[in-house]
Amino acid sequence: MSAALPSATAWLAALHARELSARELTEATLARIDAADARVHAVVARDDAAALAAADAADAERERLIREREPLPPLLGLPLTIKDALDVAGLPTRAGTLARADAPAAARDATTVARLRAAGAIPLLKTNVPELCSSFETDNLVHGLTRNPLDRARTPGGSSGGEAALLGADASIAGLGTDGGGSIRVPSHFCGTVGLRPTTGRTAETGVWPPTRAAGTLDFTCVGPMARHVEDLALLLGVIAGADGIDPYAVDVPLRDWRAVDPGRLRVAFYDDHPAVPATTPGTRAAVRAAAAAFARAGCEVEEIAPPVAAGGRSATELFFAAAGADGGAGMRAAVAGAGRHHWQFQALLDGAAEGAGASAAEYLATVREIHAFRAQVRATAAAHDVVISPVAAGPAPPHGRPPAGIAQEEYLAYAAFEYVHVNAVAGLPAAAVPVATEAGLPLAVQVAAPAFREELALAAAALLEQELGGFAINRALAAGAEQEVGT
Repeated sequence: MSAALPSATAWLAALHARELSARELTEATLARIDAADARVHAVVARDDAAALAAADAADAERERLIREREPLPPLLGLPLTIKDALDVAGLPTRAGTLARADAPAAARDATTVARLRAAGAIPLLKTNVPELCSSFETDNLVHGLTRNPLDRARTPGGSSGGEAALLGADASIAGLGTDGGGSIRVPSHFCGTVGLRPTTGRTAETGVWPPTRAAGTLDFTCVGPMARHVEDLALLLGVIAGADGIDPYAVDVPLRDWRAVDPGRLRVAFYDDHPAVPATTPGTRAAVRAAAAAFARAGCEVEEIAPPVAAGGRSATELFFAAAGADGGAGMRAAVAGAGRHHWQFQALLDGAAEGAGASAAEYLATVREIHAFRAQVRATAAAHDVVISPVAAGPAPPHGRPPAGIAQEEYLAYAAFEYVHVNAVAGLPAAAVPVATEAGLPLAVQVAAPAFREELALAAAALLEQELGGFAINRALAAGAEQEVGT
């Protein structure tokens, strides 16, 4: 197994050509994860014997299908990692809370995990999250702190931070995360990897814990792919997308081929700052403009636009938390009943929600109207273009427990540095994160949003930026530089 792992797509080609076996790939991937996890502390549940048995079964199935001249499942023999908010049969889902520290193994897979397994993939292990997936810092009282693979003093982000940490360490091949308000995009940005939040309704939430559909945020949470290469985002999305007859928000909409898009003919809009963000670093703003310039060089129409601001005056971040805390935190408290203790960030969220005592039905419906109006506004802007480029967060990965971009520590729990991801979360738009630059020796991604159910546009645009500005190669160069410094 090479020091620089190829894409999942390339590994599948090697598996299908029988250049290596699924067992060999699974053993090698586990070994790489073991080495990386000693640094980042991201693995929270695993069953190596079950994974290797699944690999042996995949090898036998491949031989049978080739012998009988039948088509191979698209992911046959590919080991993948899964965020510990998604049920994986045979492994517990603890979601970082002491309330589930002794949770039994799940009896069945989440819908999206089941689809990966049916396509031949091997769900290898589960990765760390903040308590109840409710922070941009991956830390909890069950499994502890996950560290950024490029700088252990810094956060990998959250809530899919464990997933991004293993990907950023070049250990996991690809995997699944969830994104309610930025939980795929922020860790991808902080760790120098790629991730895609699909359109609201593109993937089913069934088997995600805690479930969110009957909570104040309704349809915000999406299951999405995380990887090191853009082509792998498309590969996994094609498997997990679609309604399951259970999630009331999941729908069947044809997924178009991103490879059929001419990236040189895209209509590109961008903004590099937002009035709701206290500070955005110069490098972050320059990264967005570098991305815009790359599109211009490719022949695209490029236009700078004003950042979206809700007509009602509340920021997207404020709307997100108004919806999430509309019940005064009653749903969160019920989910973690019996925990006894909580991580300080999650406790602060509970305390803040309780202070409001919950919105009345009229107040909550007024918030929903604001959200719908803002969604319509942002979607109208997106529909007038093919992609909209913006920052992911106000700056690169900060030290543990601090907000990015030098924002004051007392503003940490306002989460205003993450307005950029909240814009597209509230709007329900597909948005990819792809690394394009560095600042202070850390990777910087941009966010590539597209109109609803036009993931192929976001993927094609992200692939262009990956090719022109570096993508995961930025992470690898930074990691190589850090290793050279250690060796000297």
